Amino acid sequence: MTLSDAARELELYADNTIWINPVLQNLSKHHKRGNFSLDLAIHSIERYCLTPAAKQYNLENGSMTTPWHHIFPKAVRIEAAEVMARRYSAEFKLGNYW
Repeated sequence: MTLSDAARELELYADNTIWINPVLQNLSKHHKRGNFSLDLAIHSIERYCLTPAAKQYNLENGSMTTPWHHIFPKAVRIEAAEVMARRYSAEFKLGNYW
């Protein structure tokens, strides 16, 4: 799956923020229990990691006149969340937990 430029930028930025660790710990916990859902993982990553990361990215790198949700619309955030959720799901299947 190829990502758009905006989704790739957001994914790279979000992987280096403080918001990814609590989300990964929560997803790890659910995978260990056996009630992991890829759809819920995508929603969780988008809501609790990518949305705050998009807001912070806009504060650091965006313009004052363009809102954060115009730089990273919902479709872009979902696109990045799908890739991240599939990548972390593969890590969980290998036994790599956070």
